[in-house]
Amino acid sequence: RQGVEMIVIPDKVLDWFASAFEDIRDKQFLIGDQLIEIIKVTGDKAGTISYIAGKLGVSASTLYDYYRISKLWTPEYRAMYQALDWTIYRNTNPNDPEDRVLLDLCIDEGWNATRLKQAKYPETEQDLTLKLLAFCNRLKTSDFPRLKEIGELIQSLLEVDKELA
Repeated sequence: RQGVEMIVIPDKVLDWFASAFEDIRDKQFLIGDQLIEIIKVTGDKAGTISYIAGKLGVSASTLYDYYRISKLWTPEYRAMYQALDWTIYRNTNPNDPEDRVLLDLCIDEGWNATRLKQAKYPETEQDLTLKLLAFCNRLKTSDFPRLKEIGELIQSLLEVDKELA
């Protein structure tokens, strides 16, 4: 972009952000680990999580998520695959050999959660077709006649392609 200065943020500030995100991830595991221990005592996962969620005004689904991920990602696995984004932990199972390959790529190639999801859940042709149809519908409801025409044209091409397949 010409005429616009590049934003440069000092490494010290970026280090602070990185540390804060690591603290958040560590706290998520801390909460999950504590839930595991409390549920061992109560013997009632649903009741315990509902109670805590209600008392704290937090989402029960978030607590279930922390519990599940902490149970799956034992301290041994966390030590093996350190400093990953929480979303990577949430979308992988360290007991699954295929996920272990992806986890190694996250570390070796510096993948973020988006890149992991792309590799783990590649879009099918049907997924892409549905997205394209949704886009066509948005075009067809546009206030601009030319965009409406383009949406209708793309949709008709998709229908012809479907008939030929």
